[in-house]
Amino acid sequence: MKKLLCLILSTIFLFTLCSCNISNVTSTDFSQQVTIVKMPSPPKCKTSKKISDVNKIINILGEIKKTPISNEEINGGWSIMVKLNIDGQDFNYTIGSVFTDSDGKQYYVQNQDEIEDKILDIYENIDAPEVDYP
Repeated sequence: MKKLLCLILSTIFLFTLCSCNISNVTSTDFSQQVTIVKMPSPPKCKTSKKISDVNKIINILGEIKKTPISNEEINGGWSIMVKLNIDGQDFNYTIGSVFTDSDGKQYYVQNQDEIEDKILDIYENIDAPEVDYP
């Protein structure tokens, strides 16, 4: 009788544990999204809800070697735009010779080619259709 009770309790515990993990993964998948927009004109974009793609982009943004621009604002062109949506919050970044962060702060980019190559590699591997950017 004790073995049967232990087996039933173990089964309930495992079922509950698996249910929690599945629901967490599902909700996390839909709470993060990245859209990569690339030039030349007209711009094209791809969107991914994969956590791995979002994390890769966040890591690459952290690799940008940037130098703050003194008080003048530079409206240089961009070649790549990254739009992140994490838990309902939007973050937009543009990358070219000038990097503009989500707060509008601008920086000169020292490793522009390297960063663009890494982001475009992710872009090419996103399993989603390439569409015109609105």
